[in-house]
Amino acid sequence: MAGFTGLARLLLFASLVLGLVTSSVAADSLSVWVMDNGRGSKIALNRLVKKFYRETHIPVKLTSLSWGEAFDKITRTFTDSISQAPDVLQLGSTWVPHFAKAGVIRPIDFLMAEIDSSRFLGEGFRSSHIPGSSLTYAVPWFIDVRGLFVNDRLWQELGFDDSDVETYAQFVGVLKTIAKADLKNADGVKVTPFAVPGKDDWSGQQCMAPIIWGHGGDFVLPSGKKGYRSALLDSNTLVGLALYAEIMGDSQMAPYSLSENSADNANGFVRSERVFLYGTSELIKQLDYPEEAGGLANSAIAKDGIKVLKLLSGPAGRFSFMGGSHLALGKKKDASKNAMAERFLAYMLRADNIDAYSRQVGFLPADRSILHIWNRDSRYSKLVAELEHGRSFPNIPEWGEVESILMELSNNMGSLFLNTANRKTRSAHLAQMVYKAHKKINEALKHSEELNEAEMLHWIQHIFLQNYNVIYPKNSADFISREEVPIAGEISDKVVSPKYLIVAGAGFLVICFIVVFCVARKRKIKSRQ
Repeated sequence: MAGFTGLARLLLFASLVLGLVTSSVAADSLSVWVMDNGRGSKIALNRLVKKFYRETHIPVKLTSLSWGEAFDKITRTFTDSISQAPDVLQLGSTWVPHFAKAGVIRPIDFLMAEIDSSRFLGEGFRSSHIPGSSLTYAVPWFIDVRGLFVNDRLWQELGFDDSDVETYAQFVGVLKTIAKADLKNADGVKVTPFAVPGKDDWSGQQCMAPIIWGHGGDFVLPSGKKGYRSALLDSNTLVGLALYAEIMGDSQMAPYSLSENSADNANGFVRSERVFLYGTSELIKQLDYPEEAGGLANSAIAKDGIKVLKLLSGPAGRFSFMGGSHLALGKKKDASKNAMAERFLAYMLRADNIDAYSRQVGFLPADRSILHIWNRDSRYSKLVAELEHGRSFPNIPEWGEVESILMELSNNMGSLFLNTANRKTRSAHLAQMVYKAHKKINEALKHSEELNEAEMLHWIQHIFLQNYNVIYPKNSADFISREEVPIAGEISDKVVSPKYLIVAGAGFLVICFIVVFCVARKRKIKSRQ
């Protein structure tokens, strides 16, 4: 028993020592927060962290967040428990100005000479700043540019040519044609034309954006003063929204939109159950890796093949949403790990490490020199070329709040269409949703305006009730210019608002009264004579 007691004491002492060592290592570790960036992202990051430790002997503790929780968790942590906040963190490109203004990330201009900011695309680097400030708060890590993908086998079977889907009007026609075809995949499952995210998703505004931009609209615009205003009620924005809603709510063109999010949309395409996907670039690279490595080499779409089509053209041009992620340094009261965090940031942004991570996850690298290499891959060359038409959201601190409002609008649209079949009723409810979102955005931007709600709801509903092919019967040449289309606060000459009907009616009654009065008086005078 005595021997056993001695052994027990020895084991207890050893465990205490091990605990102290572990605590010491944890205390000295860099805290790095990143999002789950798709298949293979954790594998790639773990490799880079191990390599960093071999080079520097600095331990790193990785924390993986989902995109849905990340914004709120970062905000809460820096507000309530800053000691637990990360030393280095990944931020969505549009989040950088928000967290920079909130003072939770550090300016990193002193690192720019080592990192060499000239390597990065200008559109991606724009989000690293707050308007009106020259300070740099983050550096682009990878680019999230969306492309129009089509199942190559099904495309060949259908007999379409790439030129058949150059414009949005053509695209709608092709979707309707495919819906009438009895297409099935290799497993005998019915194939549907397309899908957009309509349920519990965070990327609806990214899918809406190219359609709205292509029709000359936008989510927010400079107000003419210092600041921005909501552009949701501008006519061109409403036309783009109406097309997006038309596709989302159509039971033939995109029948699963109302019950799926963007991940579901992509999975349906991977199973070869969709002809088209407006997707992100990592899908292509995943075809190179087997399932056990987090890839899609054994999937149905790998057998059928992915073809990348040119972006669709709207009356105002071709656009693709261009987002991505940046790396930033957390601003903490304890500055003891600042130097280590700066070393890790510079390490992650080295060209070789950006390339290693991008190749594993499939997002385009933010480094220009690596993009030139990727451009040699025919599968990526069209996506790289489309960067010329890439457009990002404005780098304003309020964008995070604006984006949340747009996410809510997108998801509410899906819920509305799922539960309301009547087109006129849907349009009325949708008009109210858009009007409320418009007001919320202006509140977030601190922009005030005076609008007649009844008039605007009538105008919005009118736009949503139009058939897209009526607005643009042939092609983009038929687009009505921005000057000819009423913007928020104006009424179309094709639409008579309730206010003007009342005024016109009252005027007509006054005229009738005057005429009757004059005729009666004339008769009375004659009778006296």
